Amino acid sequence: MDERKRRGRPEQSRRVSLVGPVILIGLGIILLLNNLGILEWSVWEVILRLWPVLLIAWGLDLIIGRRSIWGSLLALVLIVALLAGALWLFGSGIGTGRVVDAEEIRQALDGATQAEIVIAPAIGTLHVEALPESANLVEGAIHLGNGERATPEFAAKGETATFTLRSEGVAFGPFVGSWDDQRGWDLGLNPDVSLQLEISLGVGKSDVDLTGLTVSDLEVTMGVGQTTVTLPDEGRFRAEIDGAIGQTIVVIPAGLAARIHVDTGLAGRQLPDGYQRHGDVYTSPGYESADNRVDLEVSQAIGNIAIRHTRTR
Repeated sequence: MDERKRRGRPEQSRRVSLVGPVILIGLGIILLLNNLGILEWSVWEVILRLWPVLLIAWGLDLIIGRRSIWGSLLALVLIVALLAGALWLFGSGIGTGRVVDAEEIRQALDGATQAEIVIAPAIGTLHVEALPESANLVEGAIHLGNGERATPEFAAKGETATFTLRSEGVAFGPFVGSWDDQRGWDLGLNPDVSLQLEISLGVGKSDVDLTGLTVSDLEVTMGVGQTTVTLPDEGRFRAEIDGAIGQTIVVIPAGLAARIHVDTGLAGRQLPDGYQRHGDVYTSPGYESADNRVDLEVSQAIGNIAIRHTRTR
């Protein structure tokens, strides 16, 4: 009898939980639907903000989920109910920040012919493009959430300027803040200035269109969401684009040669035909002799990388 009891104890302690595998399967299904284009990448903003549900799920699993198969089923039911309630609160906007009126951004050139520019919103949408014609270095409008503020900084030394625009006062966590079309930054850059650009967004969607701009160095970083970067038409420059969770799309104009180093974790990669591949490095035809070319590093931890070419007109 004692021997049977001793043999039975390990079996009971090795009881497998259903909660962890179900969560992993659910995350995998979401990633699959993202890559197939059925589900928007913005869903990860919701998942990120509801991360405390995972802690509650773990606690329920420890208390009742591992006692028996019925305990695991009960824990799953409670977790699904909790998640449904959290999503309802999220959708109803309870506890989310209020979006204030637009704030105009205008920074004069002050004689600069080259500039280092840092643009770093926390949450929302970001759109950057070339100004059609302007005497300003940076111009546009930003919409901020309740309690959020923008902190522009400018300095000029000779013909070189430094401009930084960051958002502060954004709280991260469940039911705080919101990624939607109302909270966003829409900025234009002077096309006659040689630019070193550093652009980062914590959570949201960014569209960085550098057509018509002169860029010597580019860094784009995304935490959670979708990033689309259209590279300049001309020049020789380096670019680094990093994403944590979501999708990164890079558009390479016709006539711009590219050497691309791709680094992926749990991410798919899509590249144009005709590139020579050596490990994780892809090189377009005629790169070495091209007048206009980019050395590009693209990394994505979880999600998808898509490199696309525009067609010759």
